[in-house]
Amino acid sequence: MPTNPVYLLDLYAYKPPEELVVSMVDVDVAWNERRKHEGSIFTQDTLSEEDQVKADAEAQDIIDFQYRVWQKAGLSDNATYLPKSVHPKFCGNNPRTDMDSAAEECRMAVCGAVEGLFKKTGLRPKDIDILVTTCSIYCPTPSMASMVVNAFGLRKDVQAYHCGGMGCANGVVGVNLVADLLKAHPNSIALFVTNETTTPAFYKGRDKHRLVTNVLFRMGGAAVLLTNKRSLIPRAKYALQHRERVHCGASNEAYKCIWYGPDAEGLNGIYLGLDVVKEASKGLTHAMVRVGRHVLTWGQIGQWLWTEAQRRLLGRKDVAPYAPCFGDCVNHFLIHAGGAKVLDGIGKNLKITEAHLWPSRTVLRYYGNVSSSTTWYTLAAVESLRGVRKGDKVLQIGVGSGIKVGVNVWKALRDIEDVHDAWRMRAEAGDRTRLPNVQHGALHAGLRLLSLALLALLLALLVRFVVPLTHPSVLQAGGAGSEGLLAAVGGVVRGTAQRLLGGGGEAAAAGPSAAA
Repeated sequence: MPTNPVYLLDLYAYKPPEELVVSMVDVDVAWNERRKHEGSIFTQDTLSEEDQVKADAEAQDIIDFQYRVWQKAGLSDNATYLPKSVHPKFCGNNPRTDMDSAAEECRMAVCGAVEGLFKKTGLRPKDIDILVTTCSIYCPTPSMASMVVNAFGLRKDVQAYHCGGMGCANGVVGVNLVADLLKAHPNSIALFVTNETTTPAFYKGRDKHRLVTNVLFRMGGAAVLLTNKRSLIPRAKYALQHRERVHCGASNEAYKCIWYGPDAEGLNGIYLGLDVVKEASKGLTHAMVRVGRHVLTWGQIGQWLWTEAQRRLLGRKDVAPYAPCFGDCVNHFLIHAGGAKVLDGIGKNLKITEAHLWPSRTVLRYYGNVSSSTTWYTLAAVESLRGVRKGDKVLQIGVGSGIKVGVNVWKALRDIEDVHDAWRMRAEAGDRTRLPNVQHGALHAGLRLLSLALLALLLALLVRFVVPLTHPSVLQAGGAGSEGLLAAVGGVVRGTAQRLLGGGGEAAAAGPSAAA
């Protein structure tokens, strides 16, 4: 348990009104029929007839491209939500991306999430000591944090901060800031609010790199209560066991693969480069290497030790680096649902099953990519449709522009079977499944002790029988005698201990290839 424990008291994922559901029928009407009668966001009325025909053909190509993205994205044909300002049912093919429309959407989602959280927990706005809000594109003055203070009448001494431009990862990465603020302010309650206002992020141009986000991103918001207040610990759902943050922005490739700005025609949009998945995978690999020692079982650590011994001590180049199956040591995964292919790649790297990916896919299907709020919708889905048992380990993974990666490890403090408003309809429709009971209690403790005993036996056999006295590593360590052999083995053991215990420098950097 960390020396400055942080507890998750509760959360609320906002469910927009049903009139804002995005239907493929409405999209089809806007993209095809209304384009001909109301004008197109891809054409101009001042064009000649010949140029209008060319522009119309280009518009059709763009429409076909967005259809293909939609079909592969994992979003439902009759779910997810958009505000009226950019919803094809209400604005047709003429979206409004002005600041007033953005403010209306932001207030609806953010205040809806915060109000729902206060009602659910019974806490009052005056109880909040720390407020952190995050939204990447929409960054008004006064800030979103000030909007929450004004809307709910928070205290004058509230520690309020807004994080802008930090992308989808900040729903996870932002927990670092909240935890640090709680460390500086003992016995406090923090309100963490995540949102991505889609109105100003909607792209009106024809650059396909920027059009993808129009298909993926949707309206939403979440509010989370975190605390280190002793009197509230019995009510808490989770304890934060570990938090990891990786920033790859020093690399130009990582820095430039996702950015918001104008295209060649001066129209703003979120640019997604072709190397987004590659750069995100690099960042995730770094993060999981650091997190691995905090979540792997003793059996997995023993497997890694044996692999490293073969590769480094015996010089076995034919032995592949050990890649653990995180599904064997983590009960629930809250993965940022950036898209179906993104989830496929992360699932493959972490070697987890479709059952573990199901909550994230469910969020993508019914709510789309809600940016920094996505993993909180996933936690709400896990609690509502699957349930969480006391002692369960929850891994929260966020990836976003920068490239930034955040990984939080949570431990459930009690059984949780809340049905959140955002998922009530799916729970009532029967979308409730359960994972088998895994690795708890005395049995798991016994298995850990057995793994340690086998590990000790393995190292003893290695020293006694396996390593030839003429091995180059033995000669370099101290000649052809048994003392050289012991020195070589000792070097491997010491290096291994450094990695397992979080040793610095090269030893830590060379840890298990967790997401290779």
